[in-house]
Amino acid sequence: MTDISVIIPAKAEGYRLGQTLDSISEQQFDSTAEVIVVACGGATIEVARRHAVVDRVLEETVPESTASESNATERGPGQARNRGSRVATGDILLFTDADTVVPPTWIQDHYRHYLTPAIVGVGGPLEPLERQLRHRLCFRVLSDWWYRVSWPVGFVQQPGPNCSVRRSAFEEVDGFDESLPFLEDTDLSLRLRSTGVLVYDRTCPVRTSTRRQQRVGYFRLFITYLLGYLAYLCPGRSPAESYF
Repeated sequence: MTDISVIIPAKAEGYRLGQTLDSISEQQFDSTAEVIVVACGGATIEVARRHAVVDRVLEETVPESTASESNATERGPGQARNRGSRVATGDILLFTDADTVVPPTWIQDHYRHYLTPAIVGVGGPLEPLERQLRHRLCFRVLSDWWYRVSWPVGFVQQPGPNCSVRRSAFEEVDGFDESLPFLEDTDLSLRLRSTGVLVYDRTCPVRTSTRRQQRVGYFRLFITYLLGYLAYLCPGRSPAESYF
């Protein structure tokens, strides 16, 4: 068994996946780690299979033509993350996305928290890959300060591109809820509270693409998440499936 398993869902990400894997190959981590890519689409699968850092590629069966952003189904990334988790051998499961670049100490920064037995989950902030001022400001508010405010009051939210979980706790809560088209990371975080302590590490950011923010707009994105939170918190309801 390895110490940590890095799991990356990648749907129609042939162009972006390479830079994600390059950043993982530069990790400064003394223990053992494996990298699993759950890939959909011929180009994406090819990039994953070709990269030396990848230990295992799990192929999804949806054709690339139907896996593009414009034709994506409402099924969220929880299904792919769960599938990768089922074959992972690590005691710690670490998740990121295929349009995200992680710093060289990313794995080590997450792993060190689990030296404390009570800790079952870790999340960190998101920063924009595109460095324009508006992106930096909006990400600072929505993907860092919001977490700093919400975690102390119990509304813990590990962002999907930058989160990890102790495997035993993940299995205890049955992993990600595959029925949720989004907020599956928030849902997992809230259910994990019953198993132990979750930590927000603001010193462990990752940089992720702003393509959705540019296409949808920050205000509309904010409203989408606000309505999603309200729907999630109302019994018998779930976030709208028309997300993005």
